[in-house]
Amino acid sequence: MACSGGSSTATITAVTVSCTPTSVQSGQTSSCTATVTGTGSFSTAVSWGTSAGTIDANGLFTAEAVTASTAVSVNAASIDDTTKVGTATITVMPVTAITVTCSPTAIQPRQNSQCVATANGSTTTTVNWSSSIGSISAAGLFTAPQVTASTQAIITAVTQVSNVTGTSSVTVNVNNAAPLAVDGGPTVNGVSIGYPNGVYATVIVCTPGTTTCQSIDHVLVDTGSAGFRVLSSALGSVALPGQNASDGNPLAECYVRPDGYAWGPVALAQVQVAGEIAASIPVQVIAPPGFSAAPPSCTTQTTGGALSTVTALNANGILGIGVFVQDCGSACAPGNSAPNVYYSCPTSGCGAITVATNQQVTNPVTMFPSDNNGSLIQFPPVFSGGSATATGSLIFGIGTQPNNGLLTATVYGVTATGLNPGSFVSTYNSTAYPGAISSGANANYFLSSAITGYPGCTAPGFYCPSSDQTVSVTNAGTNGTTGSVSLTVSNGDALLNSGNKAFSNLAGPGTGKTGGFLFGVPFFYGRTVYTAINGASTPGGTGPYFAY
Repeated sequence: MACSGGSSTATITAVTVSCTPTSVQSGQTSSCTATVTGTGSFSTAVSWGTSAGTIDANGLFTAEAVTASTAVSVNAASIDDTTKVGTATITVMPVTAITVTCSPTAIQPRQNSQCVATANGSTTTTVNWSSSIGSISAAGLFTAPQVTASTQAIITAVTQVSNVTGTSSVTVNVNNAAPLAVDGGPTVNGVSIGYPNGVYATVIVCTPGTTTCQSIDHVLVDTGSAGFRVLSSALGSVALPGQNASDGNPLAECYVRPDGYAWGPVALAQVQVAGEIAASIPVQVIAPPGFSAAPPSCTTQTTGGALSTVTALNANGILGIGVFVQDCGSACAPGNSAPNVYYSCPTSGCGAITVATNQQVTNPVTMFPSDNNGSLIQFPPVFSGGSATATGSLIFGIGTQPNNGLLTATVYGVTATGLNPGSFVSTYNSTAYPGAISSGANANYFLSSAITGYPGCTAPGFYCPSSDQTVSVTNAGTNGTTGSVSLTVSNGDALLNSGNKAFSNLAGPGTGKTGGFLFGVPFFYGRTVYTAINGASTPGGTGPYFAY
């Protein structure tokens, strides 16, 4: 028997194409599929083409920009038989209106916000982007510039054909956060002064209206005082214009602390912390060469000496960001007897004088264009043995930006006037005392050894119990809020001899510092502490208050 051989040939009979959706706007896409039919063993692969726009190897069609409704042919040819071609029609419509959205809608300098243009609910990429400030990429990524006050950036998307426009806005806030360091303080002749629990920031000081500026490190941040003070020696080449008293003579200030007095003229300065700028405020310049000497009515207010050097001041300056606008206020204003705070200094001798509040040394926060109702300080916990250093943040404003909300903090109103302005009530062992919070105090200072039973240290000014002690205090604000806090008191000599500089359990008697409780830097560790300025509106009510 003879057998005959044979062969079969693949035959393509048709190619059909379908696209979904069949109607799109400029820049939108439609997904196309091709079905190949035939006989024999054949490939189902096709090659794609289009009369306008683009289509990739997977059949994804992207519409081009058009000015009028346009019918576009999409075709698929069999790779086995290129004469067999299927087609479909997609209607491409022009964009007539677009919406722009950006996220997030509020950012700080150098941060980004992603902006998207949509037409009839679908994203469109065939737009040209622009922004009124900063920069924006072809993909809609906006980058904020540095600003000196909160600013609205207007973001615009324009279609590449027919110039249809959509806009949105992004709020660019001032950089309101400055790093804080507890590191032993500034150096003298290359050696740290070794000051424990000093909270320091960097401040830029400029001659107002000029670019002549000096960046000053290790400025002590103090929520217990108001106003900026700087050692003359830290200003470098920056010359600050001195201010005159009402009698035409140079105006000076005597700033008194428990450990001494700072003497020097009042001058105008631009004060900048992070991105926040007080353009021209009265400040105190401490101990400039050749200035009139401090009179006895200043020097005898304290048993301490002149705070005229880095070592004496424990800093290059003091940034007073407490609850008050000025450091003296109405008590030093005309109509009152002149306290020994401000002085008129003729060629010989200086005498006390009253000063209008707007000429007094002023809390810089109150003069910021925004974020000017207060501030907050954040530090992580510091444990019992102490730490060589600690880092935290100083953030300006309360409830003015996403990073300074009150969250779960409890507000404790403080007195605006009276014997102990800026204080709430602290109750210990059923006895009420004045209480206040100050980041300028390097320990928790309270009462006396006679009351607490804690012995003093070899290091003067601190408690040295033989074992750790816990002090329970109940604070009550003028707004009726109450809450308990616990303070740990460790042996001050042991802490200070450890070589560390950050301590959460350093405490001392309040003699010369407070008649009650002064919650200092140890109180700040592991907390967020807010300081609201007198008369300022905040989400927690009108200042003055502390919150934590």
